[in-house]
Order: sequence, then C-alpha cells, then structure tokens
Amino acid sequence: MSGDLERRFQAICLKLWGDEQGGEIYDWIVSSRPPSFHASLRQVMVPIWEMDRVDLRTRILCSIAMFTAQHRQEVEFFMKMAAHHRIPREEVEEILLLAGLEFGFPAAEMAIDILTRVYAEHQARSGAG
Repeated sequence: MSGDLERRFQAICLKLWGDEQGGEIYDWIVSSRPPSFHASLRQVMVPIWEMDRVDLRTRILCSIAMFTAQHRQEVEFFMKMAAHHRIPREEVEEILLLAGLEFGFPAAEMAIDILTRVYAEHQARSGAG
C-alpha cells in the first residue's frame, strides 16, 4: 500500500506542477525532507488533492488566497500551480487584491512580488504568455 500511496503522491506532484517542476518538487521532497515528514505529507496531500468535488482551478485560487492571508512564502508553490494550469495572471492578481483588502496589503504585496517572479520564470521555461 505504501508503494501505491507513493506512486499517487508522485502523480499528484506531476499533475499540480507539470512534469518538469512537479518532478523537481517531488525529488526535492524525497531527497531533502526527513522520511517522517515525507510520509506525513504523502498521507495528507494524496487524499486532499485527489478529491474532485471542487475543480482544481478553484482549489489553487483558494490556496493562493489562504497563504497570502497568512503572509506565507509557501504561496509560491500554489502560484507555480496557477502558472502551470494557465490561470491568467490577472485572475491571480484579483485574488491578491481581495486578500489584501480583507487581510492586509503587506501580505498581498509579498504575494505580488512572488507572483511576478513565478510567472516570469514560467514564461521563460515554457515560452507561455
């Protein structure tokens, strides 16, 4: 079962961030995180990201809003998902404005800086607009 869970965990990484970045993130987790952390992440992440009642786009945008509201740098992971899934930058910016209004503009400013970098890196990697 743990082999199946690991395979599903890897598949989710590839689905969320694409083959290249998803592979890099998966390899980073496996190689740099303690085995107990990796096991816990796998146990939590797989069932949550395999759910299908809410579409992936909505989950990504909600995650961006939540991590922005918490002023957490981890918002970058979700912005990479948004770029990979071709969620227009303008839509993410609108979510950041809403988060800034409701939770404070310093958090939104931090997220805008990350958004600018992530979308530029994605465009450079893929040639996508």
